[in-house]
Amino acid sequence: MSGGLSKRGLLALVGVAILVGLGLILARVSESKELRILAWQGYADDDWVKEFERETGAHVSVVFIGTDDEIWAKIKNRDGADFDLFAVNTAQLQRYIDAGLTTPLDLDEIPNQKLQLPIFNNLSEVKGVMRDGKVHAIPFCFDSIILIYDTTKVRPAPTSMAALWDPQYAGKVLAYDNGEHNFSVTALTVGIDDPFNLSQAQIAEIKNRLIALKDNVLSFYSTTDESVQLYQSNDVALIFGNFGQQQVKALRDAGAPIDYVIPSEGTLAWLDTWAMTRGVADRKLAQKWINFVLQKRIGTQLSQRTGFGNTVVPSPNAGVGDKLIYLEAVEDPIQRAQLWNEIKAAP
Repeated sequence: MSGGLSKRGLLALVGVAILVGLGLILARVSESKELRILAWQGYADDDWVKEFERETGAHVSVVFIGTDDEIWAKIKNRDGADFDLFAVNTAQLQRYIDAGLTTPLDLDEIPNQKLQLPIFNNLSEVKGVMRDGKVHAIPFCFDSIILIYDTTKVRPAPTSMAALWDPQYAGKVLAYDNGEHNFSVTALTVGIDDPFNLSQAQIAEIKNRLIALKDNVLSFYSTTDESVQLYQSNDVALIFGNFGQQQVKALRDAGAPIDYVIPSEGTLAWLDTWAMTRGVADRKLAQKWINFVLQKRIGTQLSQRTGFGNTVVPSPNAGVGDKLIYLEAVEDPIQRAQLWNEIKAAP
């Protein structure tokens, strides 16, 4: 044998090198980070995701949803193990907390939360985001139900949702197809302070009032696009603006001569938040995302792109003196849904 490596020894060294290389590759793979997000369209835009990935070195996967029921089904499945973060409104959030499907947040990991607008900055004053002294969600964006009107057909400008019942607008009203919201908004028009917890007598009163509204209703709509199409094809004076500024933007983009008011009696508003799931894999990474999207630059872009109000930069979605009543769970959603079907079927 010569003093050099034998063929067998050389092969053995090559094998060791390959194993070491594979080990290093596997180590890098095991160290790679992934953030799994469940959100509405407009809450995790591609340019934001790519910027966050560059900053953190993580891979972000986003699943977009279309209904509250879809969020619930996906998070409840496997106790939230399929996602790290999800977007949810404060009313819906309560059942996730009740079911133990959220993980409390550490505000030290989310320093931009201190820069939020005053109405969102003090989380103890934001109903629904805290439980037992722990923060379960951070406000991200919001909007309210408004009264949209055609400025060429409605003069002077209305001030109350009660205008929907005005006989002069018979057959010229677009109403929203949702029992919970219609009962709550109608409750506000008759002076009921708590529109989410109605007595049976109040429910009966509001049912009759909603049946009376049908005399004015041209059609019920379910989406912003549908309301725009109905407006363009018919003689419409007033619209129950369930989708707020998003709907205003869509109508104006379509050339509609419309304006809007936030009703003087107050109106329902939704507040969407970011929450961590029970199955969150990397808490620090998840909280980095929340901190990232709470930048003023991104808040401004969110409002420009969607029409929604953001929680870091002032927007037209809420002004001084506006009475916004954030959504809460209602006394009996099943009953409201059943009654709404009866109302729509009434002659």
